[in-house]
Amino acid sequence: MKNNFILLMLITYVITGCSTLTTSEKDQKRNELNVMAETAIAGLIEQDTSLQQELDESLGYAVFNMKLTKVPVVGAGGGEGVFLNKKAQQRTYFTVSRFDVGGGWGVRSYKALLVIKSESARNRIESGVWEFQAGVEASAGTMAAEGSSGALSEGYTVHILSDGGASATATARVIRIKVNSELTDN
Repeated sequence: MKNNFILLMLITYVITGCSTLTTSEKDQKRNELNVMAETAIAGLIEQDTSLQQELDESLGYAVFNMKLTKVPVVGAGGGEGVFLNKKAQQRTYFTVSRFDVGGGWGVRSYKALLVIKSESARNRIESGVWEFQAGVEASAGTMAAEGSSGALSEGYTVHILSDGGASATATARVIRIKVNSELTDN
């Protein structure tokens, strides 16, 4: 049974790895991510109007849509998003993977806005990064609170817009941001 599961996962990986999007599908996906980002930013500004000035003064910003599931010891999540380099007026699309180890339980979805304030933070997100963190999160419905200590936490601020679900966790986590080269024009 274990071998069948591994074989199924390998076949799925090969099939999805070989698929490519048509130009129309790429445009549609980019548009969906751009609209998601604009909607999330509008919702966050509605909650905190001072965020507009922070965005205006930034080097760029990234918005991503995440879903996370956590059971007592492990958790995993993923999402996708878009980064806008304001100076170059260039968008970079990316996927995000997250793996948690620690206490907690829950399922939630949320949008995260990273307001980029330094060149090094901008370069890290444009090239794709791994981040190791320890963090605490709690959410219920559209309310959420989060705190973390991460290696890459300098040079940007994070704002969370909760979509729904409920969770309470205290974990160590790895977050990987990977450029989606199929959607990003280089």
